[in-house]
Amino acid sequence: MIKYSQQYGRLNPLIDGKTVEAEYDKSLPTYDPGLGKVIGEVPVMKKVDEAVAAAASAFDKWSKLPVYERLQYLIRLKVIFEQHLDELSLLIAQNVGKTRQEAYAELRRAVESIDMALAAPHFMAEVRKVMNIARSDPEIDMEVVKEPLGVFAIITPFNFPVMIPMWFIPLAVTLGDTVVLKPSEQDPIPALYMAYLFVKAGYPPGVINVVLGDGSTAEALIKHKDVVGVAFVGSTRVGMQVYSLAATHGKRALVGAGAKNPVVVMPDANLENTVENVATGFFVMAGQRCLAPGNLILVGEAYDKFKKAIVERVKKIRVGYQLLDTTDMGPVISAASKKRISDMIERALNAGARALVDGRGFTPPPEYSEGFYLGPTVLDEVTIDMEIAQEEVFGPVLPILYAKDFDEAVEYANKTRYGNAASIFTSSGKYAREFARRVNAGNIGINMSIAQPTPHFPFGGRKQSFFGVLHAQVDAVDFFTDRKVIMQRWW
Repeated sequence: MIKYSQQYGRLNPLIDGKTVEAEYDKSLPTYDPGLGKVIGEVPVMKKVDEAVAAAASAFDKWSKLPVYERLQYLIRLKVIFEQHLDELSLLIAQNVGKTRQEAYAELRRAVESIDMALAAPHFMAEVRKVMNIARSDPEIDMEVVKEPLGVFAIITPFNFPVMIPMWFIPLAVTLGDTVVLKPSEQDPIPALYMAYLFVKAGYPPGVINVVLGDGSTAEALIKHKDVVGVAFVGSTRVGMQVYSLAATHGKRALVGAGAKNPVVVMPDANLENTVENVATGFFVMAGQRCLAPGNLILVGEAYDKFKKAIVERVKKIRVGYQLLDTTDMGPVISAASKKRISDMIERALNAGARALVDGRGFTPPPEYSEGFYLGPTVLDEVTIDMEIAQEEVFGPVLPILYAKDFDEAVEYANKTRYGNAASIFTSSGKYAREFARRVNAGNIGINMSIAQPTPHFPFGGRKQSFFGVLHAQVDAVDFFTDRKVIMQRWW
């Protein structure tokens, strides 16, 4: 297994229960974003046939095991997973750039996904049967059963290298499928460590496999004739490509995509709690999450009531190296990401926004000077037509928009191409109810800036934040299985 280190060398995929030497045309660096230093080499695999073949070979025997036998592996996994939280959280913090506290929060959500998957026997037992259903032949009985399908590709983003794979893998394999995971090339170290925990829990070779590479590797997985479906989480641009490619090749697809989550603050909102929740919510994980708040919409008198207090709270956020206990917010994932976010801030200022806090001026201590740091940025006088209000920043930026009343706030909340989440802060049940009813988003938060459902609920998404029919988390039960209708007549 991988152990925490300052240098991991060339990483290798996990195929058929063991580490293998990958054939590759090129390799990519993976970093410690807080140091700005390369800590590993990621091979871009030339082909994925070996991994898919291992998964396909394992499927026949694995899917025939009684579901309660498959469940025993999951029970062992939970015990082992919780025994390794410290080192896994350290790897996440190091390779992603999030703080240890944020890494632990990710892992708690991952454990919840195991808890949800423990209900697999219940999900499989959801059998409907009707006796004597046919009018002309009353002796005919019909029933519906759920069956696993085969090999699934799991393609995941950098920001949650363990939690998002764990949305899918425990459920898929406990339902009887096998998987090939392609983690982000930016930070695959935690995902590889996680995969070896499945091996340690005794899962048979081929049930869980990990390939390494970039978009070309993901494309090869989706196109492979023995892959029956793909679960993907990432940007809207790539998500649309994944969904289209999967459909072209006759595969089922579950695609979670980008976001621009509005947060509306009404004048009657609780001042202290709202300021704390909003000011910190925008900058958790340096804004690099699909549920991160995207626009702060201050309604009427809330503009003067909340703006200054929020700015003062933002100024207290401590930016620094992610492994230090004194750090509230770490770096962004890469130098390219830092430049992209900085350029978006500059274009917003050129379009008429005003910087109340400009995080581009943050300077880390000398020993971290090569890291990919941006401080929190707060932009005022943002209008809904600006790029900064329309497009996902995926960085530590808080745009402030003014709305004259509740109706205009709802209009602004619905006026982007995304529909992942939306939140409102208010003391009014009427406003909360109307907001939940009228805003076109999959996850609605009342007095919380980050509306994240637990795994026993679907991870909602609408418009260009989601492609497909079935969502992640509990909805994936129907994604990883298919219904079979059995009709019987006995004389």
